[in-house]
Amino acid sequence: MKIKSILIMAAAGFTLAACQSNTYQIKGTVEDVQGDTLFLTTDLQQGTPRDTIIVKDGRFELSGETDSTYFCLIYSKNEEALNIPFFIEPGTIKILLSKTPGGSRVGGTAINDEWQRMTDSTMVIGKEINNIAEKVFANENATQEEQQKAMEQIEKLNQRHAKAVLGFTERNINNELGYFLLTSFPEEVIPNQERLRLIKMMPAELRQRSTIKEMEQLIGNAAKTEEGNVIEDFTMPSIEGAPMSIMSEVRKNRITVLDFWASWCGPCRKETPLMVEIYKNYKDKGLGFVGISLDEDGDAWKQATDQLGIVWPQMSDLKGWENAAAQMFNITSIPHTIVVDQNGKILRRGLRAQQLEQFIAEQLK
Repeated sequence: MKIKSILIMAAAGFTLAACQSNTYQIKGTVEDVQGDTLFLTTDLQQGTPRDTIIVKDGRFELSGETDSTYFCLIYSKNEEALNIPFFIEPGTIKILLSKTPGGSRVGGTAINDEWQRMTDSTMVIGKEINNIAEKVFANENATQEEQQKAMEQIEKLNQRHAKAVLGFTERNINNELGYFLLTSFPEEVIPNQERLRLIKMMPAELRQRSTIKEMEQLIGNAAKTEEGNVIEDFTMPSIEGAPMSIMSEVRKNRITVLDFWASWCGPCRKETPLMVEIYKNYKDKGLGFVGISLDEDGDAWKQATDQLGIVWPQMSDLKGWENAAAQMFNITSIPHTIVVDQNGKILRRGLRAQQLEQFIAEQLK
């Protein structure tokens, strides 16, 4: 999980009354950099500096008082690799900044120690995923069998990642780290039912925040598109530009896969060859696909379907993440699949790669 993607999803300020001293001191060391200027920001969208920090002889310090715990970032404008997200909280916070990937570290206070443990845990998994992707998907000579095996391995690693994040969230659900994780990760990592369970475990001060209230409402709305419910019909332009009703396509098949994707989505493109293979193997047995693109550029969308050999119907309103169907089904990350029967009843959500193929095979025996 890239830190940047976590930062974009984070709320800008997290507050929790300090029980003891409200003084914090940051003591930092910078590897292989001399005389640089660092910046501290709590503006996670724009990165507007709140404090300027001078590095002298490879070291820096910053101190102050805070009656809350909040997420922030120290970064360098000269060295893009020099950055570290952490929590300001009372106590002595120790930071090591390194240009080496994964080399920056933070600790010294309870929440930052736990944050670093989680970062270490998920980074190991991320490296394994990258190694597999580089070995197989960057190899033009990789066979379909090798790609499918790689996707199965990546899926298992994604499950390990989700389990790790869920564990750290539950262990810290009474503090700002737990709140941060709960409000940052999508449903694919923290399923909605787990999210509701964790919300109930929160102390009242955290649970009463507007973000949590909104989350509970969104989950309630999302329940309408959970497995077992029947989808509502909707119409969207096809890739040729003509209006397309989703149910008009669904009724043609025994089961239909609604495939949420986009031309700019790397994981989507990597999985498409397997999707094409699944479609070829089962289309004569009653399988249909409908691609729902989260593109904004119509030309890029059309070009991608040609390049990837996608032959099933496509639809999109070209509104990106504001896509009406994505909003209806609470799609927070792609690729994402929804399998429905001939009447539009949702059979499964979120199946990928081998899991999707196995489920289709069972349904079309």
